[in-house]
Amino acid sequence: MKATLMAMLIAATLLASASSSFAELASFLQASNNEEQLAKDTNPNVVTMKTDAGGGLTNKNGVVTVRADGAYFLMAAAQVGGKVAGSVRLWLRVNGKDVVNSNTEQVIPDASFTAVLVSQGVQLLRNGDTIETVYSGSAPGLGLIVKKPAGEPVVPSIIFSAFKVN
Repeated sequence: MKATLMAMLIAATLLASASSSFAELASFLQASNNEEQLAKDTNPNVVTMKTDAGGGLTNKNGVVTVRADGAYFLMAAAQVGGKVAGSVRLWLRVNGKDVVNSNTEQVIPDASFTAVLVSQGVQLLRNGDTIETVYSGSAPGLGLIVKKPAGEPVVPSIIFSAFKVN
């Protein structure tokens, strides 16, 4: 009886340890959007996206919520362009505040031009913190675009990746 109880305690400890390790490993998110997101004015806009895969982070239409304290690698890669010439900027926000030194800019010389604009960084985050990707255009009609090449995967307007590094 004592040996059985000891075996059950060991099994429970191993299971709890494995579950804890899995929870830490599962703190990641991969999201994207296959819809254009063009600015209506020059004000900042939160990028919308849908979850492709993940665990330990939640995404509600572009507002990502952290579920475990730690250091996180964040990367937003947007396909930018538009209907006019100008520039598009892309940056990150944590808890509603712009992340210092995360803004990036791409000049769009004409409506046929596209480029991938990336904002990335590492942030110390706590359970309940929120992350958003934000863009602005220097004129209406600029922003995140989608391409649908024949025989290839869609080029989404945004690809967002986040994972816990510790």
